Amino acid sequence: MNILKYTSLIIFLLLTSCGFTPMLKDVNLEDLRISKIEYLGPNDLVYFLRSNLDIPIVKFIKNSYVVQIQIREGAKSVTKDKAGITTREEITIGITFKIKNDKNTVIGSESLSDSKTVSVTNNISTDAEIKRIEKENIITNLIQQLTFAIGAKMISIQK
Repeated sequence: MNILKYTSLIIFLLLTSCGFTPMLKDVNLEDLRISKIEYLGPNDLVYFLRSNLDIPIVKFIKNSYVVQIQIREGAKSVTKDKAGITTREEITIGITFKIKNDKNTVIGSESLSDSKTVSVTNNISTDAEIKRIEKENIITNLIQQLTFAIGAKMISIQK
């Protein structure tokens, strides 16, 4: 029983003293010094991304960064019926970003993507609306990942 207590104590001390601290625990995105965000991609997706991305921009500041965000979409058939008509389709949206310094040198980049499978029917207007809603859901999910990824890259660049 005595050995078990000592072993437990040693394991506890080793785990609590490992030195781990969360990198983004107390990070304020307003300290990141981003002077411009450039968007590339289909207009409807860029509009939704730009409207919902909440990264503060501070213009006319020295040693600031430019973020280039490219968004792309794709769709592929997942299942077909016996006649060869698509019955389920996978919608994929990818976002690639680059962080450039004031000398226009890329100092960080990353790609994110997400997909969703939707049913395809004979009703074109209903299918288009379902695809639009799913694209917005995918972009909303990617915006959270994008905000975190940009913050993490910027902090690692500044350290």
